[in-house]
Amino acid sequence: MRVAHWKSLPVTLVLGLLAGSAPALTWAQVAESPTDATSDQAGVTPPTEPRIDEPFGHAWLGAADADVTVVVFADYACPACRDAQPVIDQLLARDSKLKVVYRFLVNDEDGRTAALTSLAVAQLNADWGRFHRALDAAGAPSSKTIAEALAASGVEQAKLPDLKDEDSGTLPLAEELSRNDSLIVQRKGTAIPAWLIGDGPAQKGFDLPRLQTAIAEARAAKTH
Repeated sequence: MRVAHWKSLPVTLVLGLLAGSAPALTWAQVAESPTDATSDQAGVTPPTEPRIDEPFGHAWLGAADADVTVVVFADYACPACRDAQPVIDQLLARDSKLKVVYRFLVNDEDGRTAALTSLAVAQLNADWGRFHRALDAAGAPSSKTIAEALAASGVEQAKLPDLKDEDSGTLPLAEELSRNDSLIVQRKGTAIPAWLIGDGPAQKGFDLPRLQTAIAEARAAKTH
């Protein structure tokens, strides 16, 4: 398990965290301009923030008609995050009504490229799960392992954006990463990998019985 650094956090949020007084900000709030504020005051309703358990494209595994969703925060460059995937696969194999939604974080450049690529694949009509598992199984991310995971999952690299900051196709992917940074702070996550169900805080540790108990409790709560 690794303590999360979240290098892509906005500067204002990082300074607030160091001072111990940072509010839980969303990416949209951090990026808000005076013009946006004026529009709000004029009665313009801002877009509804997606739910934390609403996946980015196809970045999820499990049942489409699930009755319980587990949200997982992970970083492709984090060995403990890669070690958590077999536990997640055991959960999914034993529970046909479970959905796992992934929210990716970034701590170094190779991890960022991997995360951006994964989100780009999630936007395609492609087998995102196959790509995700192939990249996890390859170990530390690099241009070579990313290319191999794309090939293994049948994704043509030419269909992906350039993944450069100035590329318009990269903007929504980068915004998703920034939003994930804010979400794990809001849910009081202190290390990755982490998971949560519903409105609860981010939890450390991917112990299979503990996760099964949490899922069973969430399912039971829905029937009362």
